[in-house]
Amino acid sequence: MRQQRTAANVLRREVNVTVREHSTAPARAVFDVLADLPGHPGWGGAEATTLLSMEAPPGQAAAGTEFTSTAEDAICRMRDSSVITEAVRPSRFERVTESALESKKNGTPADWLLVHRYEIRPDGNQSDVTYTCRLVRATALPGLLAMFGIPVLRSLAAREWARASRAGLRRLIAAAETTARA
Repeated sequence: MRQQRTAANVLRREVNVTVREHSTAPARAVFDVLADLPGHPGWGGAEATTLLSMEAPPGQAAAGTEFTSTAEDAICRMRDSSVITEAVRPSRFERVTESALESKKNGTPADWLLVHRYEIRPDGNQSDVTYTCRLVRATALPGLLAMFGIPVLRSLAAREWARASRAGLRRLIAAAETTARA
């Protein structure tokens, strides 16, 4: 994973969101969709984010696999460099992402470090999936993302982030359920 430029962290503390969903797909099917990096453009990204491109090796990703992607939403354009830090089939999948963001409004740059973790618990032939995203470091919070830096507004921003994360998790589950039926 290439190293991003670093500057002071504008976060007083780490920001995170956790969402959970039940899936009719078995845990191994959910894991397999996560580990198929070239398949992420079919379901990846949060509700308001569009995954534009992904460069990843073929086959199932394992710990140490690196990949890059680009995405955008209403506020920013993102260039991401990620590495899989944990891939334990069928129960855990984690990646660390260094993200270079640029505000669409005024071009303000920001570098973020995020940790994305999926925990998949078998429930018979079905599964329960928990997704946690941690914003560990940020050099800036462009546009409406500045709410994460204001204690009074942080909970509102976290609720919106959770809503978007839940939408992405539901798309992952839908892809796993489709795969399991095939």
